[in-house]
Amino acid sequence: MLEIAFIFAIYSIVSCFQLAAGMLALRIGKSFWIWFWISLFLPIISLFMLIWMWDDEKVKEMGTSW
Repeated sequence: MLEIAFIFAIYSIVSCFQLAAGMLALRIGKSFWIWFWISLFLPIISLFMLIWMWDDEKVKEMGTSW
């Protein structure tokens, strides 16, 4: 039973990175699903890549600034 809890905990951590990458990609005008699946294999690296691609001027033009 402990193994199932451990697997669930690991899956929860990975899916948080996937959702964060997907939402950030959607916010900057990229495809949610492509970055969602990329972050499955490269969870932290994909977030850094999306932050690096962030362009505040483009986001302000789209009207989705935070």
